[in-house]
Amino acid sequence: MLFQGGIDVKRRALGIMLTLVFAAASITVVAQTKRTSQKAKDPVCGILVERDQDLSASYKGETYYFCSKTDMDKFKKEPEKYAKKK
Repeated sequence: MLFQGGIDVKRRALGIMLTLVFAAASITVVAQTKRTSQKAKDPVCGILVERDQDLSASYKGETYYFCSKTDMDKFKKEPEKYAKKK
C-alpha cells in the first residue's frame, strides 16, 4: 500500500513537470512570434527587415523601413512609386 502511494506521488510530480515544460515552450513561442512581428517589408526590394530607425523614412504619415541606404535613397527620390497603395 505504501509503495502504491509513492507511485501516485511520482505520477503527479511528472504531470506537473510536463505541464511546466509545455507552458515554458508556449511562452518561448509567443516571445519569438512577437520578435518576428517587429519586422517590416522593405518597399523597394520586398525583403523583411528589422525596424531600424536609421534605415527608415516617413511618407504620408506612414513609416517605411529598408535593408540598405541605397533602397532608402531610392524611396526618398520616388516615394509614390514604392509606397503602399491604400
